[in-house]
Amino acid sequence: MIKANAQKRRKLSTISSVTVGTPHKDGPPPTRGRLRERYRFKEELLQLFNSITAHCYRQLAQQDRSLSERLFWLLMLILEAATLIAIIISAWGKFTANPLITTLHDTIYPIVLVPFPAISLCNNNRISRAAAVRYAAQLAGRDAERRNASYFLEQIALLGKLYDFDYENLHQMTRLQEFLDLNDVSNSTGMYNALETLEKLSPRCEDMLLRCFWKSIELPCMLRNDMIEVRRTQYGFCCTFNFIGHTEDNEIHPPSYFLDVTGPEMGLVLLLNGSSNDYFYNLFNNIGFNVPDSTAGGVNEQFVHLGTETFIRVDAITINSEPDVLRYSRQKRQCVFRNELLKYGANYGRSNCVAACRLRSVMALCECVPFYMPTAGATASSKSVTTCNLQHIACLSKYKIKWSTVITDIVQIPGLEKEMEESLYCPECLPSCSASKYHITASNLPLVRSRRDGFSVTAGIDNVADVAVVRIFFGQPETWMYKQNVAYYWFEIFSNFGGMFGIMAGMSLITLMEVVYFVGRQLVLVFATRSWSAGALRSRLPNLELLQ
Repeated sequence: MIKANAQKRRKLSTISSVTVGTPHKDGPPPTRGRLRERYRFKEELLQLFNSITAHCYRQLAQQDRSLSERLFWLLMLILEAATLIAIIISAWGKFTANPLITTLHDTIYPIVLVPFPAISLCNNNRISRAAAVRYAAQLAGRDAERRNASYFLEQIALLGKLYDFDYENLHQMTRLQEFLDLNDVSNSTGMYNALETLEKLSPRCEDMLLRCFWKSIELPCMLRNDMIEVRRTQYGFCCTFNFIGHTEDNEIHPPSYFLDVTGPEMGLVLLLNGSSNDYFYNLFNNIGFNVPDSTAGGVNEQFVHLGTETFIRVDAITINSEPDVLRYSRQKRQCVFRNELLKYGANYGRSNCVAACRLRSVMALCECVPFYMPTAGATASSKSVTTCNLQHIACLSKYKIKWSTVITDIVQIPGLEKEMEESLYCPECLPSCSASKYHITASNLPLVRSRRDGFSVTAGIDNVADVAVVRIFFGQPETWMYKQNVAYYWFEIFSNFGGMFGIMAGMSLITLMEVVYFVGRQLVLVFATRSWSAGALRSRLPNLELLQ
């Protein structure tokens, strides 16, 4: 009986072990098989092609199409994609090459909104004879060799070479400079200072300006921060009007002058004293004035003869840039906003930038600064600056042509290779993004003595041959205003590219959402499949352990 029960138990154990092991031998578990049937990427992709709104994809997924038809539609898709990519690349290249556009915004822009141009009045006589006689007497009194004032008066003419850098009498200039270094030292530095010497030798603006009018109202010419100021320009010490930027003592000038009326009587009117008998060093071998000065105001120079009444009509064009333009680099927009480069002053100006660039070049090549170059705001170095004297004339003359030509971009022009190499390269000195450009038209008439009892600019002047009248005025009450703006905003670019996709490929935002949904669905299915597979594997582990 016991033996029979033992045999029965062995049979049940054998049957039980075979029953448990059978599924493992026959194939994969049912769960894994169901997951494979649930996710098939090919079926998902065909479903996308059948339902997507873009062109030509449905023809690839239709089962009743022959292989040749499918290959034809595949070729059409490839050509369509290649054409679309080429058009988009071309359009994007044109946009990035010219992202800005300048358009005529207003043809009746009020002239009252346009600043009056900065004016610089420079006498062609750079050394006053009266001042030279006084200086010669001072040098004669300090001379150990007891040479008379006439000798030093001839030598003082050599100081005029600091204006034009002519070094024909280099030996005499060297001897004079050695004498000045010993006998004409500055009280503040203990060394000779050419700036102080030429400042007291220059003609005084108080003597040149007899009467000044603004909007037909006579005003004092030389009050501090009122009308006319003395500043250094490329022609030395000149009388300037409406100049904004660093002054000699690093102050900022008050706001600009504006005109709300036009006409020769309503602008800036100056009565100038020629003082022809005071000429000692003539810069241009003629008697008169230069007005305006291109370095100060950005308008063309006009020569004013004595005994004439010169009419200088100014016509302006204003260019304003929108703040959106600031997003692009300076190299791309080719201009600078006024508050970008504060090292050139409170308001950026191309003339200030060029002056600073020229100053850096002079300091690097000749290790000095010409006396007429203002250093305020131009150099960041804290080391002392040496003013050029007669011993630097040879070096200054060598690079004179280089400093007179400024370029901001290197352009290869056939025949001008030498000029490009000899020019001063200032890539940072771009035009202002918002500025006014001036064009002048000049005419003159002989100046005759006024014989009427009423108002006259030359009232009280008997000899009109030694004076000149200058009238600088706006010619029209309105001007043109151009606006610089981005060529395309983001929504315009989006609509342009969207139109290309719609015409060429039949794509739209709905197509984009379909693709996003398809990709998201595939990611969910892939991760879900992996999760289910991992769960099925964990569920089989206890059975495997039981078998072991």
